[in-house]
Amino acid sequence: MAAADIKQPGAIRPSGNGSQDAIEEIRHNPTPLYDTSKLELELNVGGQGSTQRRLRDYQVTMIGFCSGIGTGLFVGTGAAYAKAGPAGLLLAFCVVGAVLWCVMQSISELATVIPTAGSFPHWTTRFIDPAVGFSLAISYGYCYTIGIASEISAAAVLVSYWSDITPAVVITVSLVLILAINLCNVRLYGETEVISGAIKVLCFLGLVIVSIVITSGGGPNHKSIGFKYWHHPGAWVDYDGITGSTGHFLGFLSALVNASYSFVGVETVVISAAESVNPHRSIPKAANRVTYRIGFFYILGALLIGIIVDPRNSDLISGSGNANSSPWVIAIKQAGISVLPSIVNACILISAWSAGSSYCWVGSRMIVAMTTDRQLPQIFGRTWSNGVPWLAVIVAWLFGPLAYLSVFMNSIS
Repeated sequence: MAAADIKQPGAIRPSGNGSQDAIEEIRHNPTPLYDTSKLELELNVGGQGSTQRRLRDYQVTMIGFCSGIGTGLFVGTGAAYAKAGPAGLLLAFCVVGAVLWCVMQSISELATVIPTAGSFPHWTTRFIDPAVGFSLAISYGYCYTIGIASEISAAAVLVSYWSDITPAVVITVSLVLILAINLCNVRLYGETEVISGAIKVLCFLGLVIVSIVITSGGGPNHKSIGFKYWHHPGAWVDYDGITGSTGHFLGFLSALVNASYSFVGVETVVISAAESVNPHRSIPKAANRVTYRIGFFYILGALLIGIIVDPRNSDLISGSGNANSSPWVIAIKQAGISVLPSIVNACILISAWSAGSSYCWVGSRMIVAMTTDRQLPQIFGRTWSNGVPWLAVIVAWLFGPLAYLSVFMNSIS
């Protein structure tokens, strides 16, 4: 290692000298763990201007705990439950949760040491190969930008639970709100995540309490459920008419796919490292709280669903897409509770909109990361004076109008 490099402890040498040199540089240079002044220069070195560190610790924590939670958790779990049964659903969420926990511990450590724009695509470019980093940024960015349309379409379907309003109106309003939030200061985005995250936590906490009351026989119908559905029809169900262990295994694999979709967004907390006021403190704290997110939202949720709903219930796979397909709402209706379904649907609607906004934010930061590594024209890295990469936001947002295709398909059917 050159002496000049050692005299500049805050700098991290760009890729090109091999991964071993970069690793040795970090190993013998502990200063970046505490001094971010030099690292801030790398936030968007390839574009015009740079993003700004404006996210507070509590905002980063809430992004890590609740960001990305949308319809997959509240509605999509119903179809997985119908295919896998109580044990299959619970096992699928445990397996995906365990894998994701390991991933989070790894990438959060890197985000703490190197809190630069783009996080893991940038690290891949630096430590492995620019081609691998480019392909990762493209695939990861596409995953999230296309998710904007998915969540907005889901929001339009959720509104149909109350009204026959034209879905195009709901889609338009949602698109405008998402674009407006992402074009504002990143601190405003952080506040919206805090508010929507608090709503998600309160909603899920209420569902946990209601589930315990229902299974204990405290509902209006006074029917105690217990672990009835674990015994009849059983912990496992046949998948698509295939009986025996083969059918059970296929059901588990199907639930594994649904569980993976539900977990989308957990890792977005490391994206916030480049815009966090103090990433060396906030990222480790947020990463540790991901453990509680996995256990509280997903594993506990899968366990309760297996207690309160019969996997043979046809509403689970009705395809309505709104609260009527949610296992929580199905259980609430069966218990004779009339008011809560609308409240749950409203919370799911907020979750869908929040997830769409989060996906737009992540997608835009992937574009910024690619300009940082000079994998896209530098014009896409341009920012306003408040640090918002406006062109990257617009490009990511342009995938959202694909949600109008759902209106076209519905009109045909």
